[in-house]
Amino acid sequence: MANIPLNKFKLVAKKLVSGDNTIYQETVKDLTAIVLSAQVSNVSGSTQQLTVKIEKDNNGTPELVTLLASASIPINDALNPLTGKLVLEKTDKLIFNASANNALEAVLSVLENANE
Repeated sequence: MANIPLNKFKLVAKKLVSGDNTIYQETVKDLTAIVLSAQVSNVSGSTQQLTVKIEKDNNGTPELVTLLASASIPINDALNPLTGKLVLEKTDKLIFNASANNALEAVLSVLENANE
């Protein structure tokens, strides 16, 4: 196993642009990530739409799975798009699709675990 810590906590914060935003992707071979929480805030002057997807590598073919489709986030409000913890394996991508540039801001709490 690579010389990596057993457990590492991360905070990921991003302003979303219009379209697909890869919020998190684990690229280290011996790590699995657990998304502990996610929060998406609408900082614009109008209601915004959010879609949440996971992209998995299915034997060399990317496969998209939608977790949340076109959820509305009102002005000055926030949404927790995950109802529980989410496990991401190597090369899995967590993708947030926003309806407008710089209208939504996302924050994730992630625990990276070393695998044997």
